[in-house]
Amino acid sequence: MIALTAKEPSIWLKEIILENFMSYEYARIPLKRGLNLISGPNGAGKSSILLAISVALGQIYTERSKRLRDLIRRGEEIARITLVFDNKETNGRRPISFSDGDTFMLSRYLRKDGNYWWEADYKQISYEEVARLFKGFGLDPNNMLIIMHQNTMERFCLTSPQEKLKLLEEAVGFSAYREKVIEAKNRLESIISEDESISELLGRAKESLGYWKEMHEKYLLREELVERRRRLKREAIWARVIKQEAALRLLEERLNVKRYALESNLAELEETKEKIKIWQGKLDSWKVNSKESFYELLHLEKEATRFESLIEHLKEDERIFSELQKKKEVEEIGKRLKEAIKRKEELKKEINKVQSELGGIERSLESNLDAYISYRVKEEVLRFKRDMLEADIKTIKAEMEHVNQKLADLAPMIKKAGERIETERKQSEIENEMSLVGAKIEALGDIPEETEEIFSNYSKLFEELKAKSEIVAANKREGLRELEARKKIWRKAVTDLLDSINSSFQKILACIGASGLARLVGIEDDDIENAGLELFVGFRGSPPVLFDYYTQSGGEKTASIMAFLLSIQQLLRSPFRAVDEFDLHMDPRNREEIYKMMISSMKESECLLITPSQLTVTDPSVHVIVVQKTYGKSGVREVTP
Repeated sequence: MIALTAKEPSIWLKEIILENFMSYEYARIPLKRGLNLISGPNGAGKSSILLAISVALGQIYTERSKRLRDLIRRGEEIARITLVFDNKETNGRRPISFSDGDTFMLSRYLRKDGNYWWEADYKQISYEEVARLFKGFGLDPNNMLIIMHQNTMERFCLTSPQEKLKLLEEAVGFSAYREKVIEAKNRLESIISEDESISELLGRAKESLGYWKEMHEKYLLREELVERRRRLKREAIWARVIKQEAALRLLEERLNVKRYALESNLAELEETKEKIKIWQGKLDSWKVNSKESFYELLHLEKEATRFESLIEHLKEDERIFSELQKKKEVEEIGKRLKEAIKRKEELKKEINKVQSELGGIERSLESNLDAYISYRVKEEVLRFKRDMLEADIKTIKAEMEHVNQKLADLAPMIKKAGERIETERKQSEIENEMSLVGAKIEALGDIPEETEEIFSNYSKLFEELKAKSEIVAANKREGLRELEARKKIWRKAVTDLLDSINSSFQKILACIGASGLARLVGIEDDDIENAGLELFVGFRGSPPVLFDYYTQSGGEKTASIMAFLLSIQQLLRSPFRAVDEFDLHMDPRNREEIYKMMISSMKESECLLITPSQLTVTDPSVHVIVVQKTYGKSGVREVTP
């Protein structure tokens, strides 16, 4: 059985159109306000109608098939499901504001090649837009409390208390309470983490008070990625483009730096060559001066040797003539001897002077040669640096060509991506929509040598950390107060919700000769993740026991679930309610009672019931549709009660 309802419907489903979907070749299923009853034998195609609605609304899980293409009628290439909604103005506003028509058509296309898409009023829209549209009406096709497929009741029996409570919160629109508690809890955990980090830094600062040494704070960046179903393609493409553009800008900056360095290198190399020429000229001048002085010294020493020999010879002649008592010759020789000795002394002085000049030239040679060698070495180093810079420039240009090629390869994708999206997020962050959680550890510079300056800098850092610690402590206290306040609001909202549900739940169970209640569990621990919902039911006078897959019989489980669904009927945000085979394993009495209660509770709602059972239809407001299958094709026809 399927029941499709809404408390105060902002939109209502007028018609379902199936084309090549499962056993339907073509069928139009009209619906009216009030109760719509669809009946027919097993295998006729009744459950396919609910499956079609769910697929059109974007349901992720399908009971009948894991692959959507398997839902296409055999032998066909494409199937289409169309939901036609009433979109007439109410108080000057349409339920679906972006549609101008009195009806709104949502179509889902399925192809054998695995290509699936949606159209809204014949314009293609994305899954995200479909999900966002119906989320605004409170309709989640993946919540089994809103849409229960065939065999989903058994899945509901097996769900944990925690999952049951989450399903209930989502169905009645209470998810925001839970989200606010989790948000406050995450924020508090972040503050606590920051407080622990600052406390550790303060502890280290106290221990290092007497002997400050170099410290560096490192950044601890942790990211947690939560996989999401899909990634926005346009932003992902632009993220890749922005990454390549940033790489290109970096390469251009590096290229400019290298070019500037090369220009400076070449200028310095030319200057060094000029210096080498100058010092080469000085060395050449030294060679000339050295050679001239050397030849002059050689001439003087030769002349001095000649005079020494002359002096010795004259002295010998003077001795001989003295022995011969030749006075006149002795006087002549003595005169010549004095002149020779005088000339010898003059030559000695000239030799000393030339030797001194040669010594100066030799000394200047060492400094000149050192300067010349230094500039020659500098020239070779500059040549080596020039070659390295030219090689770096060539490498950078090659890398730029590579990046430009990547950007060129992205051009077709950029064209499809549309208007540019500026984003600083990483691609993985975009794909998983994760918040980047970072813990920043402040880094200190080098410790100065001056003790007073070291102490001053350290004291300043310590005071800043202390002040920050006080701020974080205050934030932690405020976070705790906020978390407790939000938990209190959540507890009260959920408790009041269960009180309201239990009032209806117990009355409905009493109508089928049973008793029971819905109870919250796990809220004592103050941990929202452990909070859950448990159902207790008792039949035929037995005290209520825990409802689960193994304790109750098949009919008791089905009756209990239907009683619970009816008890939350008036609280649902969704304009739709769907349950398949509501009367599975029920005895005839319970089936009729549940059926009557459904009719009674849905007088003001749009309802769709599907059952293979024989139900008495006496209410003229019930719209009856019969499903039959002939020669492999399902068809529908309207019947007047």
